[in-house]
Amino acid sequence: TDEVVAAKTAAAVKHGLVPVVCVGETGEQREERGAGVVPVEQLRVVLDAVKPADIVVAYEPVWAIGSGQAATAEQAQDECAAIRRGIASAWGDQAAADTRVLYGGSVKSGNIAGFLREPDIDGALVGGASLDVQEFAAIARFRQHVGL
Repeated sequence: TDEVVAAKTAAAVKHGLVPVVCVGETGEQREERGAGVVPVEQLRVVLDAVKPADIVVAYEPVWAIGSGQAATAEQAQDECAAIRRGIASAWGDQAAADTRVLYGGSVKSGNIAGFLREPDIDGALVGGASLDVQEFAAIARFRQHVGL
């Protein structure tokens, strides 16, 4: 539940760890409620439970996990921008600017460039592609090439 994630986040922060908080929606939730709504609601429970802290937020749409179907760069940007606005609302503009917001959901070497060009996407949470040495190396080389 969102409350369990909030408690685990608070425990991690209390013990000096930097938690990676994953938020995301099913395709049905996105269609019914609109872009950004469900992930921001999930994150809000965490933000209300923890004072401003060093956390990483990853937008990982449930509909993309293991499907090979990634969000478009524009969809990911919309979601990550909504997440950043949610952080600003709870913790202030500086905390929103300082918090790393990642995209995760079928990230591959062929689509990483589009995600990293977006202003509210600070990096990627690489899942299945990290199990393929060549694919993961291609993602890492891209990040090095552009100085990330």
